Order: sequence, then structure tokens, then C-alpha cells
Amino acid sequence: MSSDQASRTLRESPGGPSSATPCSTLRPTEQAATSHRRIRAPIEEVNDVLRQLRLPELVDVLTFAQRVLAARDAAADPEVVSGILAAMNQLHPPYKNTSGVPLPILRGALLQVPRAAFERAMLEAEVQGLVKLVPVAPLAPFVERQAGIQDPKRGLLYFCTAPGAHGRREP
Repeated sequence: MSSDQASRTLRESPGGPSSATPCSTLRPTEQAATSHRRIRAPIEEVNDVLRQLRLPELVDVLTFAQRVLAARDAAADPEVVSGILAAMNQLHPPYKNTSGVPLPILRGALLQVPRAAFERAMLEAEVQGLVKLVPVAPLAPFVERQAGIQDPKRGLLYFCTAPGAHGRREP
């Protein structure tokens, strides 16, 4: 098939270029149009996902979103602090001789808790002397920086340990 025939076929096909049409048969303007994708805003992606959910699933999403909004400026929830302590009882023994339990692992034990509520409860538990948050060195390898708690004075708090633990300390 010649390039003129390929161009004519593309213009006549109702769905535009098919995936079976090699890119080399497309004109430069058609190549630019198919390779250039518009960057989507996060709200557009959220809307697309929400449209695919069933009604009971939407109710769950709405309930979670309301909990996130309610937790945004609330005081530390004693139930979340208790959940953190229960998770630490299970998770801390294998990390006894280390800097502590990494916060991403501890968060994984409390998936139903919104991030803001989790962080507030962690800081409250430390103030009460129930846990100790350990900062990580600025250039430490294998650290998910966005998973830690940024403290203006101490830096990135990334590990949680028992208050009296004397494990390895980060430099």
C-alpha cells in the first residue's frame, strides 16, 4: 500500500488510526497528534475512577473522604494512639536492634487511618512518652522521604521505637 493510500484509509476510517497501522505511514501532523498526550489534572483521574465505582463502593469512598476531612484539624484520637501501640507490640521485636520500625511499615498496619490522624497520633504518643520517633540522616539510602514525618527541628522522623530502646542510632 502506498503512503497516499494509507493516508486516504486513515482519513476515511471512522475511528482514526488503528493500532495495526504502522507509525511510519502516518503523516508528521498525525504522528504528533497521536504521540502528544494532554497531561491530566488529578481531579480528572479521580472523576474517571469514581465513575467506574458501584453505588456501595461510592458510599465507602465518601465515608473515607469525610473521615479524612474530619481528621484534618482534630486532636489526636486516643483509639489511633492505642492502635499504634498495639502495632508496635507486634512489629517492634524484629526491629529491636535497629533504629526502630520504619513508619511505612507501621502505617501499613493502620491502613484505615488517614495520614494526618496517624501523624498527629504518632507525635502525641511521643509527647506522652509511649514511643520515640527517630530521625533519619538526610542522605540515608533506602528511605521513602514522603513516608516520614517532617519536623522543623529534628528533620525527617522515619523510625519509631520503644522509649527505652537502645538500638542502632542514625548518624
